[in-house]
Amino acid sequence: MFSLLAIVVLTFSFAPSIHASVDFPPASIGSGFSEPYSTPEWSLSKITGYKPLAPGKVGQGDHPLCASASDAHCADSAGILADLVVPPCYTPTDRFCIEGLEMSVEGSPVVPGQLVRELKTAATSPGDPASGLPKGGSASIWTTPTMHQGGANTYAVVVTGSYYKSKEQSQFGAFRFSASVYPVNLNPGAYCGFEMYEVIDQFGEQNFSSRMVGNNCANQFADHCILTESGTCVVPAEYAPNSRVALSLRMDNKVTGWLFGRMKDVDMKSTALDSKNNLLRVEATSLNLMSAKAWVTKKEAPNYKLLWEDITTKWFLTKAAFDEWVANPGSGWGDMLPVGSFKQFAMWEPLLKPEAQDNWRWNFAAANNNIANSPKCLDESGRANIVGLVTTNAPIYDGGAPTFKDGFLDYKLAGLHTKADGSLFIGSYDLVIRSAFARCLYGFTNAPLEATVSVVSADGTTSNVATEVVQERNGWISLAARNFTFSSPTARIKFSQTSTAPTKSTTPTGVEKSSPSGKKSTITKKSTIVCVKATSVKKVSAINPKCPKGYKNK
Repeated sequence: MFSLLAIVVLTFSFAPSIHASVDFPPASIGSGFSEPYSTPEWSLSKITGYKPLAPGKVGQGDHPLCASASDAHCADSAGILADLVVPPCYTPTDRFCIEGLEMSVEGSPVVPGQLVRELKTAATSPGDPASGLPKGGSASIWTTPTMHQGGANTYAVVVTGSYYKSKEQSQFGAFRFSASVYPVNLNPGAYCGFEMYEVIDQFGEQNFSSRMVGNNCANQFADHCILTESGTCVVPAEYAPNSRVALSLRMDNKVTGWLFGRMKDVDMKSTALDSKNNLLRVEATSLNLMSAKAWVTKKEAPNYKLLWEDITTKWFLTKAAFDEWVANPGSGWGDMLPVGSFKQFAMWEPLLKPEAQDNWRWNFAAANNNIANSPKCLDESGRANIVGLVTTNAPIYDGGAPTFKDGFLDYKLAGLHTKADGSLFIGSYDLVIRSAFARCLYGFTNAPLEATVSVVSADGTTSNVATEVVQERNGWISLAARNFTFSSPTARIKFSQTSTAPTKSTTPTGVEKSSPSGKKSTITKKSTIVCVKATSVKKVSAINPKCPKGYKNK
């Protein structure tokens, strides 16, 4: 699996959000962030070719739509790309499939759900075992005993994986992967499914698009559907607060590297099914995420230095085009992607206003941008393995692996300081890392490990953050940091090994955490208090914790 992080971002974050229409004053521009949903068009399996742009021509090159990996229509392509939706597993021998969904309310063991059906679409794609390409299917609907806020117990599971093979290669390689579980309601009506089709684009080149299949489709303007099939619109709802979700996938072991996503209190396990496939099980609690919007009139925009510099230097090819834009009474809007939009966030931060709404999500995606300068550790821990997972509630985050530098694992985050009600927006960060990989990075033995967590703010100020969980089980080390604030911090983690005594966990006494096997382990810790001084927050952990001078116990 090779690293194409920009394409990973497309799979995980390119789909638009489902929200109320954006309405700004005349002659204004706006932006904002919210976690994206799937859309019908972006949840279709497809195989496409790529033919480079001919010398002297303007365009993007041809992207023909292929009926299969060996379709003669795509035979002269420089490469073949397969974007596949992972179907449910129907037999014990099936591979590249969803084995199961489990769920519970907070504090209870997860309970297995039941497959209702795979959505009926015309967008499945055939596999090609000889070249290592799995078969693509459709998104699936499941029921669980856990009700969501929409008043039902139905959930959509959308898992995608992408594979690429150049003309010179005999085997497809995996490079893109994402998994989302959405609480949904199924609305019956005259809705239509979608299909992929080939078009000739504005450059006169072969390209592909999607369209509804059927007549008099009720979803012609129904942007509230995140998935559709003939007769059904799949509408997103909200999780019950802090729902516990577990997803089990039979995946090609070409899916390696780092996972990142939206969840907390993570348990992860990856075991070999056979020489080419792993069973990946991820169990975690859903996160309630922030969303925000911003707008500014074109007349007032020069008052915001970073934003105005970006507009004047990058948006227009000529001064005449710029002048025309300024004089135009129209308005414009552009979403920030959750992954990597740090510059855009900095430009808009003074104008962003948080929205008061629930926004519960549970998802993760894969990135193979493994920690730099660690090829030896990748070899020792197994390149054909998932290395780790990082998750956070930060609106903007650095997708993929933490950066390993000077003995620290750093992960960049960004978000607003307060919520819509004026209270502090408190950060959440979880790291699960393969034990063998962590020990190799630090040169440690098999003795138990300890970890410290600090948060470095944009101005260089460092605050220690109490580690809520530090434990090692089933070949994985997991930890969680809570109660830090924004706007642009870096979560910094350092492992240490000071004794051969078992590492004490730092989760509150009596809290039980479910393991992948369903068994519970009781964890103990020192007591922790949160101390506040103006807009500063510190968390103090000790047997008898006290706030620093000038701080008050929250």
